[in-house]
Amino acid sequence: MAERLRVATAELQRKQAKVGWFESAKYEDGTPVAYVAAINELGPHARPFMRPTIQERTQVWKAVGKKGAKQVLDGEADAGHMFDMLGLQASGDIAKTITKITDPPLSPVTLLLRKRKKAGDKITGKTVGEAHREVNFVGPRQKSDTTLDFSGVSTKPLVDTGIMLNTLTYIVEDS
Repeated sequence: MAERLRVATAELQRKQAKVGWFESAKYEDGTPVAYVAAINELGPHARPFMRPTIQERTQVWKAVGKKGAKQVLDGEADAGHMFDMLGLQASGDIAKTITKITDPPLSPVTLLLRKRKKAGDKITGKTVGEAHREVNFVGPRQKSDTTLDFSGVSTKPLVDTGIMLNTLTYIVEDS
């Protein structure tokens, strides 16, 4: 029994779960999803989802880990399974946070760009500048004018294409 506990403890200490976006997760243009996620988490118009989830769900994750570790020590599961359960829980919790984010709201420029992209336009630095001028400086229109039509596009931050949400995952590896 002591040997089984020693082996199980060593197995638990050797493994870890990592949650996030990994090398293979890229947007159509090759931009790493992890890069975009980091900008959304920490950037100038931040919509944090990792840090609040960690703060709110750490106790749940500890309970999942404790239950799983007990199963490993009792010989009912292996460490890989325990870390799979932990990674699945954490990635699901982060995804849920992403779907709930509404603030700060998307800018009119972003909404116009979403509309143009949906219509088949390629979004470039030039089209971003054009959208900015159209939203803010066209003719007699004032900044507060809401006559631009954003119908047909999602106003929900972080889930325009679904790529960031759908590529959020976890891996279990040796530490």
